[in-house]
Amino acid sequence: MSKGRKILIIDDDAVHLYCAKEILEDAGYSVVLHTNGFGATEAVMTNCPDLVLLDVNMPGLPGTALATVLRGREQTREVPILLYSSNDEDSLRRDAKRLGLAGCVSKGDPSELRRAVARTLAAATGSSSAPPGETTAPTRGRRPP
Repeated sequence: MSKGRKILIIDDDAVHLYCAKEILEDAGYSVVLHTNGFGATEAVMTNCPDLVLLDVNMPGLPGTALATVLRGREQTREVPILLYSSNDEDSLRRDAKRLGLAGCVSKGDPSELRRAVARTLAAATGSSSAPPGETTAPTRGRRPP
């Protein structure tokens, strides 16, 4: 399921950026990195990712502000976005819902990162497949082709 799926990770923290990259590449995803919010809209348009994993706490342009920009542009509004942060989960969920995003995932749990990405991609493509023991929940994101 993950073969050929491209994920763009936008995070200013090099440790989290490269840890997430390794986790997702080990799961079979193609991963592209971007180190801050500035230029991220162009990175999304250039790389055409199947999903954006977006850090919330970035200097200059926080992830929530960037998500608003991405949702406001016709070329990027359908790309599924998962907020990715060390913030408390309730706050992340509220922000994701308020912004109309696919969801959120807390940093630090590799298994949950893999599950959240797989669930989001399955929902975005209309696939009923999900990791074992998981169900897909409706999300806002890229519409099936």
